[in-house]
Amino acid sequence: MTRSRLAALAVVALAVALLALWLSSRSGAPEGGLAGTRVLPDLEARLNDVTSVRLAAKGASVTLARAGDAWVVEERAYAADTAKLRKLLLGLAKLAVIEQKTRNPASYPQLGVEDPGPTATGTRVDVVTPAKTFSLIVGKNTGSVGSFVRVPGSAQSLLAGPELSVAADPKQWIDTALADILADRIKAVAVKPQAGPAWQAKRDAATAALMLYDLPKGKTQRSADGVTPVAAMLVGLHVEDVQAAPTADPDRGAPHVALTTFDGLEIGLWGRADGDHRYIRGDARSTGTATAKEAAALAQRLAGREFEIPRYKYDALFRPLADFT
Repeated sequence: MTRSRLAALAVVALAVALLALWLSSRSGAPEGGLAGTRVLPDLEARLNDVTSVRLAAKGASVTLARAGDAWVVEERAYAADTAKLRKLLLGLAKLAVIEQKTRNPASYPQLGVEDPGPTATGTRVDVVTPAKTFSLIVGKNTGSVGSFVRVPGSAQSLLAGPELSVAADPKQWIDTALADILADRIKAVAVKPQAGPAWQAKRDAATAALMLYDLPKGKTQRSADGVTPVAAMLVGLHVEDVQAAPTADPDRGAPHVALTTFDGLEIGLWGRADGDHRYIRGDARSTGTATAKEAAALAQRLAGREFEIPRYKYDALFRPLADFT
């Protein structure tokens, strides 16, 4: 073998070795240099144009739609949690590739990124703008690292961050804050509990204790400050779900609570139990100009609707007289 042929073979061997080394170094890196790139390019620039967001998973779906300057959960015809929606949209817009995963459809179920269907475990998200709909299948989360995702129509699945929360249950997207009336605003309370006699309490100043009056014969207030905590019954009142209220007026025997504030806000709530679920419906009005807008806003939220609330909160609203005498 000539010297020139030996030299040529040596060059080829070196090239092969270098190629093998390069391929080895690339084996753990995302093919095509995708690491750090956005999964949904251009979405961030179109966030202000979004008109609706649809989420669909096995057995559940929800549509969040823009209504002027507000957002509503269409399935509940009720205000959406805009902070939660904003977090989702920003997360989708910032979603960046961490690592490429499988391209094999048979392996998609392990990540939860298979196409929607009766057995699919992931959630399809569609962010709709006038110019384009941005779609993504969101699978399993990996703790604090991110989520497995796949763009519909693409074979490549990805691990991408930040982690996404994509519940498709409509009640997970409603604005749960119903009322937040500070305790020191409450002037008077009248309660008709589920069982036992109705009772009333009032006070002359925000710093005074609520005192029972017109008690049944033989009843006395057990503690001077015992009723006052009732004034906080509408502090941070949050709901779990909302639905259209029954068309009929509340049953005569239904629990009822009426609250009056020092500045003229009047709120009435009626209760209803259905198995393990507890519901309230109500109205609001104002007898003074200072609370006119507040009363109108609350009355609008309450109108024609029934709200599911935690049982402990329900029990706190309709406490029996025996708790205080």
